[in-house]
Amino acid sequence: MTDKPIMMDMKQMMLRYPSGKVALSGLSLQVTQGQFVYITGESGAGKSSLLRMFYGGLRPTSGQLHVQGHDMRAAGEDEVRRLRRKTGVCFQNQRLLFSRSVFENVALPLHIQGWKKERLIPRVQKVLNYVQLGDRLWSYPEALSGGEQQRVAIARAMLATPPVILADEPTGNLDEDTARHVLDLLMGLNRLGTTVIMATHDLHLLNSHPGRVVQLHAGALVGDSYETA
Repeated sequence: MTDKPIMMDMKQMMLRYPSGKVALSGLSLQVTQGQFVYITGESGAGKSSLLRMFYGGLRPTSGQLHVQGHDMRAAGEDEVRRLRRKTGVCFQNQRLLFSRSVFENVALPLHIQGWKKERLIPRVQKVLNYVQLGDRLWSYPEALSGGEQQRVAIARAMLATPPVILADEPTGNLDEDTARHVLDLLMGLNRLGTTVIMATHDLHLLNSHPGRVVQLHAGALVGDSYETA
């Protein structure tokens, strides 16, 4: 047992799309503060759908889901916006704005909250230094490699120092060495206390970066274990 706060709490949670397809079925699971959790499973198993539910992109059809203290079946739009301010998200395709500089891409979450540029620059510089891109503040994404773009996405996700970072296949398009470096960054954030939940099919990476492994199959929970080095 642990006395750490519960960040995600699911009880018999189901997600059914309007088409009738059941994406997730009967999930009962808890994630506590400070865990590094891999969500694994075949394509279509429900990994991305589950991550979207953790920031309010999708809502449960039935059952219970509480995320960082928010009841996601009852939460209104204002409450979902508050949740998203406490959640960093990075995707496989980075979702960077190629017409904007690295600074503008990373600064976006706090810019939306009304931070001024002079206050943002030192904050953005700090997170770019963490991902070893401190000299690319005014570069544009098209001038960066795929691995560097993913590190920019991680910098953006960590900018507001969120308690939770969700990563959807962040290593999917990267070579193995670059993928390990990206995982090193996420593991480093986890050691600082951030809860990290990462959807992945790159199971070989668990050999060097162990963690809790939650396995989905056809939308159902079929495994939950802790891998060690």
